[in-house]
Amino acid sequence: MIKRKWTLGLAVAITGTLLFGSASHAASYTVKSGDSLWKIATAYQFTTTQLKTMNQLSSDAIYPGQILQVPGPTTYTVQNEETLWLISQKLNCSLDALIQANPQLSNPNNIWTGLQILLPAGVQSTPDAAVTQPSRYVDALFPLAKGTYSPLVNNFGEGRDWAASGSAQRSHEGVDIFAEEWTKIYSAADGQVINYGWSELGGWRLTVRTDDSTTFYYAHLAGYASGIGTGSKVTKGQLIGYVGSTGYGPVGTSGKFVPHLHFGIYQTSPAPWKAIDPYPYLRWWEANR
Repeated sequence: MIKRKWTLGLAVAITGTLLFGSASHAASYTVKSGDSLWKIATAYQFTTTQLKTMNQLSSDAIYPGQILQVPGPTTYTVQNEETLWLISQKLNCSLDALIQANPQLSNPNNIWTGLQILLPAGVQSTPDAAVTQPSRYVDALFPLAKGTYSPLVNNFGEGRDWAASGSAQRSHEGVDIFAEEWTKIYSAADGQVINYGWSELGGWRLTVRTDDSTTFYYAHLAGYASGIGTGSKVTKGQLIGYVGSTGYGPVGTSGKFVPHLHFGIYQTSPAPWKAIDPYPYLRWWEANR
């Protein structure tokens, strides 16, 4: 049985969805009331650091009416005997996203060598650098299924300013994996749930102890899979929950950002807990899923 957590903020969620959906062909963006640099950056599958550099900003402060430069369409030149499907696999994006970014193609099955096509926001025209095998958790599993999420962007360590008491500068301690709400989330490794339920920062979240010195953290869930709770044991590949946009407020708050899974890794011993950059692990798991 799915334990759904009905949430607030529908209007904000719709606004975020519209912003996210329009990202493919934009080159500038007018800041609206309630926007933050992080919200805009994530809508374009960019990092706040990249957005600040693009706009020569020295801080995260923005104001309604301000015009920001945002990623415009990136082009790719079709190589000999390539199809859109082959290109999507080569550049690590979904075929549907590639088709949607090119409405000018009357027949997506009919492309030819030398043709320039547009790439979805956040997708680069050259493949990422080689994936490096991590020192631990080599056999762990990427937590979302292939084709269900947007291309990875490493936003570990970026600045964040939301706090329960108002605004406070802090460092982002995980990687955000963007996907549609209610996309299935699978446990990356065997372990035991040690934190379950609501967090004002992480919304509906899970902390899974994977060994004596490490935990995996899943946050902003829309809901949990059946049988998940404090103390429950999970196995690699087990369904544990669903992507959402919960958090940044009291119980039930939702829609303050684009739906995504926040995935973190913490070294718990020696104390205090220390956040580890999960991006290299996620890239390896993704390449070997």
